Amino acid sequence: MAIKIIVLMLIAFGGGTAVGTAISAFITILEIVPRLSQITKTKEKVIVYQWIMIISSICSVIIYFSNLHLNINRFFIMLIGLVYGIFFGLLSSALAEVLNVIPILAKKLKIKDNLKYIVWALMGGKVFGSLYYWTLFK
Repeated sequence: MAIKIIVLMLIAFGGGTAVGTAISAFITILEIVPRLSQITKTKEKVIVYQWIMIISSICSVIIYFSNLHLNINRFFIMLIGLVYGIFFGLLSSALAEVLNVIPILAKKLKIKDNLKYIVWALMGGKVFGSLYYWTLFK
């Protein structure tokens, strides 16, 4: 029985290591931290960005795997949702930028003049979908 538990722990640790490595490689390939520091003109704060990502990842894992229930007022939950939305927006924007999704789409559909409307439609759809989800299903 003890060997079975040890094997399961090793498999879980290996899976977690693989997923963590893939996520860190993904963030590194997209160059989120250097790009963010370049855009915000805070290159001297790169170490702070990296530590924030490390600490938030560890806290997220601890909260996810524990039965921790927090009594947080709605304002603070909205603030947390805003921060998550900013992060995922930056992540998806970086992915789209790396893959050149929008320029290729504009070239294929021959809509270079209307590109700003497409970007606004994508942002509006994301915001509307998020608001719809968070107001009706939570």
